[in-house]
Amino acid sequence: MPPEINLAQLYFDMPDVMIIVINNEGKVEKINKKGCEILGYAKEEILGKNWFENFLPERLRGKVGTLFSQMIKGTIPLEHYENPVLTKNGEERVISWHNILLKNKTEDIVGSLSSGADVTELKKTEKKLKESEERFRSTVENMQEGYQIIDRNWRYVYINDAAASQGRRSKQELQGQNMKETYPGIENTEMFGQLRNCMTKRVRYQMENEFSFSDGSKGWFELRMEPVPEGILILSLDVTKRKQVEKELETYRKRLEHVIIQHTVENTKTNEKLRRKIAEQQKTDEGLRLRASILDNTREAIFLINLHGDFVYANQAASKTYGYNLDEFFNMNMSQLMQLKEAANIESILKDVKKKGQTELKTIHLTKHQTHIPVQVYHSLMKTPHGQLIVSIVRIIAN
Repeated sequence: MPPEINLAQLYFDMPDVMIIVINNEGKVEKINKKGCEILGYAKEEILGKNWFENFLPERLRGKVGTLFSQMIKGTIPLEHYENPVLTKNGEERVISWHNILLKNKTEDIVGSLSSGADVTELKKTEKKLKESEERFRSTVENMQEGYQIIDRNWRYVYINDAAASQGRRSKQELQGQNMKETYPGIENTEMFGQLRNCMTKRVRYQMENEFSFSDGSKGWFELRMEPVPEGILILSLDVTKRKQVEKELETYRKRLEHVIIQHTVENTKTNEKLRRKIAEQQKTDEGLRLRASILDNTREAIFLINLHGDFVYANQAASKTYGYNLDEFFNMNMSQLMQLKEAANIESILKDVKKKGQTELKTIHLTKHQTHIPVQVYHSLMKTPHGQLIVSIVRIIAN
């Protein structure tokens, strides 16, 4: 007896990923359990329905349907994209799709196999993060304190209006420019020495600094320097005329620190969750490709049939042996491979498998072109989350 193969685990039964097969007409030919759970429909309510007309929000049907047609025709490359699907209760769930084109024996594209992860909650988190970032940016742009980020080559990569005004330059004049070239001689000052320490030793520093401008005027600024991934962050405040508001400034400064820390924590958590999602998706895709490769490189024809003898799965070896493409198999019954006198016994054979759990027989099968081939067939009954199915492994008997 050949080793037992648990094909249920290899056939669309991914626990966390929605898997769906759509033919060239846009109709659903297969969908796994997770897909049914996400959509909220029973499988029989989905199969045969037009995917775009029944399971996408109306506003997207034309656009997504057009992209699908172009992908099937090969006029655009396969894309990893996201779009919402419409559930039975009217809720929209965002799915991140990965597509594989399906081809028949003559290499014609007959549809697509799409695997998708439900990223609805992740998108909600991203939206909250974006809103938080927008609030943070608005806060920074409208704050009285100068906010500037200097990269490791001493170039301004970000500067707000307050910092530009304090430097008596426009943001356009400073953005992308080198600090040492913009303010000649600045590298000889105590302030630049502390900036260098912050940049190289990754330490924070705070100081009050008297700055001399090119016109000979001077201004006093309270500076805070923070190491950040890009280089250093400089928060600056013109304190020349603000001694009377030190108490209010301290309260504001603490609030700003809280905003920065909160933003960093939220961003770190979101990035970690996204990395885990990507790693899980890559692992799932690699496993699916490996399992499909194992079955397709097996020399024996392998079928998965229901208790009525209808095919629900066939590997590449079966297609090569009998001459039928995979789509043709999915519309056939095991009896169609048998001679007429043997086909009449198909019900008896299936009952015997259900009763004994497995059976073995030698018989003559017919190919698509009515060629007779002697075969030895092993039938094994197996239980799956979808009910009982029969694994049939067919070996050609050498003459």
